[in-house]
Amino acid sequence: MTDSLPHDVGALPTPDLLAWALELAEELTERLSTPDFMDDLPRFHHGSQRDRSAEWGLYADDRAGGTGEGADGAGSGRQGAGEGLDCTEVGSVPRGVLPEVTTAVERLSRSLGASQTALAGHVERIFEIPDLREEILGIPPGKTAFRHAQDYLREHLHIDRREAKRRVERAGHVMPTRTVDHTQTIPPRLPVLSESVQHAGTDLSAADLIATTLNTARRDAALAEAPPDLVDEQLVAGERLLVTHAQDVDPETLSKICGHWRQRFDALFNPDGREPTEAELNHEQGLFYRGRRRGHSNGLHRWEIMAADGQHELLQTVAAAASNPRAPGPECVGPEAADSEDANSVDQAVLDPRSSGQRQLDGLISALTGALALADLSDLPSSGGSRPQVLVTIDHDSLLSRVHQSNAANTVLSQAAYVGPIPPRFIRQWACDADLIPVVLGGEGQILDIGRAQRLFPRRLRQALVARDGGCAAPNCSIPAPWCEAHHIDHWERGGSTSVENGVLLCSHHHHAVHSDAWEISVRSGVPWFIPAPYLDHTQRARRNRYRSGGTADPPD
Repeated sequence: MTDSLPHDVGALPTPDLLAWALELAEELTERLSTPDFMDDLPRFHHGSQRDRSAEWGLYADDRAGGTGEGADGAGSGRQGAGEGLDCTEVGSVPRGVLPEVTTAVERLSRSLGASQTALAGHVERIFEIPDLREEILGIPPGKTAFRHAQDYLREHLHIDRREAKRRVERAGHVMPTRTVDHTQTIPPRLPVLSESVQHAGTDLSAADLIATTLNTARRDAALAEAPPDLVDEQLVAGERLLVTHAQDVDPETLSKICGHWRQRFDALFNPDGREPTEAELNHEQGLFYRGRRRGHSNGLHRWEIMAADGQHELLQTVAAAASNPRAPGPECVGPEAADSEDANSVDQAVLDPRSSGQRQLDGLISALTGALALADLSDLPSSGGSRPQVLVTIDHDSLLSRVHQSNAANTVLSQAAYVGPIPPRFIRQWACDADLIPVVLGGEGQILDIGRAQRLFPRRLRQALVARDGGCAAPNCSIPAPWCEAHHIDHWERGGSTSVENGVLLCSHHHHAVHSDAWEISVRSGVPWFIPAPYLDHTQRARRNRYRSGGTADPPD
């Protein structure tokens, strides 16, 4: 550093303070990351300390090599062996040892996390006031590139959407706020937790766990119609207790403690339990995607279904029909098998090694496949301007199993609308019983431009856009193609043609944002590029959607 850090750090303007903090953090990281760091660390001094084994009755004579003189003899023998050593009493630890450095860096990390939480809270409140949003964030009023504050944090900081959501929700619990007229300050909802977070005393994941525990307890007590004053009293005491424990235990242990506290809390306000209301059941009902199994990039996908009685009856009917061991299956081998139920079971297991769960899933998929095939005659809603379809893209050589290693790295072999890259074998299997729609991008044999003949994109042009864009083409948007709309880059009202070159797939939000001048769009080498408005990026650097094409190189400019 060229200048020394001012003594009165609190008087520094925020930009200067951030510059100093960043430089100090970079210097600290560089120092801790060098291989020589361990060589410069202070060492603990292990001197001789009074051996208390004789007082504990632990065979002091044998351990000291003594002659059975008892405690005094053993003690004198050990004192002679320790003469001349530097004895360090308990508590006299050298400054800067590794445990101290590790603890200090952890507190620094928590302090920075508290700053991130505070900033997320400020952004959340700014998004609620359009005029303030324009003044502070430079985002014009009306429809913007961001759906909400969490979306802004995700795009601006390049963080996971779940992390952005956690920061905003955490800020709502631990940050003070102001009234609309800015005349009064409203204390945080959880003041004890807020103080601990601000002073780096609580791990942020532990803070989230405590907030969730207290909030769900308050909600359940209200549903049980418990006395509000008594509930508030217990919640205040619970917050103080859980925050105290959080400073001494890890989040996993804290989770157990929170569970025990909830049991005692429920014993006070809801000892017999309570039947959920119809509104609560409807709120929890649904089909939920829980992501891939952890650690498997091409592994199994997890779904969760919360169904009402009628829906469960239909699902159970399909599942029972698919997994019924008595249902007619593959033909048994040999006439004697037909006369023996046990033999039939053995033959069934050999011919159909699937588990009951696998058979139930296959039965459900078969039912859904049949529903999609009959969608023209059913009540299934349309999707993106056409009836529901499994939308996949595969190149001709991959379809015919003629892909060689030399060109496999230069092409996207197969894509699905929701999963993304998918093994070609699945598409070859579907192609045995599917309508194959050839889509030629920029080639012969396909009408990709109908000029000014009509405004809406017809089915074939939309399918060409799906094959090219894969979904919403806005930078890093993950909305799949069936939920997207076809947009004229040069507006049709202004003379733009209805063609693939002048079209792009956009989700509803980004479609409105483009019409609000959040981006200008240009298609280069078959790739839609988005030039952001100055409030998104003052350099206005063109960018593309890398959610679906992150593993491929950019085309030539």
